[in-house]
Amino acid sequence: MFQDFTICINTRFIFGRGAEEQVGREFAKLGVHKILIHHDDGSYLQTTGLLDAIRKSCDQAGVKYVELGGVQPNPRLQKVREGIELARREGVEGVLGIGGGSSIDSAKAIGLGLASDRDVWDYFTGIAEPQGTVPVGAVLTCPAAGSESSQVAVINNEDEHRKLLVSNPVVRPALAFMDPMLSESLPAFPTACGVVDMFSHICERYFTKDDTFGLIDRMSEGALRTLVAIGPKSVADGKNYEYRAQIMWASTIAQNNTLGVGREQDWSTHTIANELSALYDTPHGATLSIIMGSWMRYCINKSPRRFARYAQEVFGLHDETMDVTDLALRGVTATENFFTSMSMPISFADYSIPEDGIEQMLDNIDFYGPDQAIGSVVRLNRDDCRAIFQMALGHGVAADSSRSGGDATASKAE
Repeated sequence: MFQDFTICINTRFIFGRGAEEQVGREFAKLGVHKILIHHDDGSYLQTTGLLDAIRKSCDQAGVKYVELGGVQPNPRLQKVREGIELARREGVEGVLGIGGGSSIDSAKAIGLGLASDRDVWDYFTGIAEPQGTVPVGAVLTCPAAGSESSQVAVINNEDEHRKLLVSNPVVRPALAFMDPMLSESLPAFPTACGVVDMFSHICERYFTKDDTFGLIDRMSEGALRTLVAIGPKSVADGKNYEYRAQIMWASTIAQNNTLGVGREQDWSTHTIANELSALYDTPHGATLSIIMGSWMRYCINKSPRRFARYAQEVFGLHDETMDVTDLALRGVTATENFFTSMSMPISFADYSIPEDGIEQMLDNIDFYGPDQAIGSVVRLNRDDCRAIFQMALGHGVAADSSRSGGDATASKAE
């Protein structure tokens, strides 16, 4: 059933070669006279000339700037608070995040903090709802999280070992500068992490209890098929502009809710996987590839027709002699083989994650509602999530090439 919805994607996209050279002009159009340039201090900022190009664009447009580096993967609350303090002291009117989801999320959180006297963490714990932000821009160099136009920001509170998000339309950036060439120097592993992240973002919206299929389902299946086809290619050939351009736009539509309207979404995979990042500082894409297959297997019996359709439409799997559940399970195996084709982990063992932190991670999951559970395809309580963690422990799973569905996955990815 296509449910009622309201959506406003209030982001101006500047996509293509040289997009970063328009930063100053676009902020000036918004009436912003001084910005905070926020980044991770990565060497690419200098070697590609990116930071100089952005500074030059600001100088030409009469937009002043101050800089703050040091963003880390799983962006830290401490750095966000440092940015808010610096921006207030310097009279900053806008924020520009350069990088991937971590830098952009950190910039979005700084924007929220600048618009209020509240401690910004209150928005992540749910103590308060954000009412506004200063204009935030994003120069995307690592396609993954879709943060450049999403209404979500995720921040890691190291002191409390809590990784929480705020989701509100005011969080969406005003500007997104997207030059695929800026991602050409991205190494294979972060490229693969990004592909997994956007693939998961679509799946969180695609998997629902609803057994009717329509426009949004077919759009999602097309996007997922594209990622299966070009994801491994983009990992193997980082200089291919066409692959990088498609991956960059896929990251955006995967998370700005273009593929999520009119449906009940799940988000259990992210909720469970985020605890691995919070406790072990594991890269976000790796936590998703570790958890997703186990979540699918645990939930398959509640919506076998949808999982079976996923196997058929995304991976091209079909066997007239196979029942719905068996076809669905082949789709899960194909998903994991897709991940391993990009050298991504699919178990704790594959990434050498300890096995003794499950109860601590369960303690930090925000179970909600009368049933104290998460998700929508299946409402998962603490015991369910424990079972999924235990299924994901694995021992050398990624090395097993004998599982069903592997040949079909490989042929679709070539």
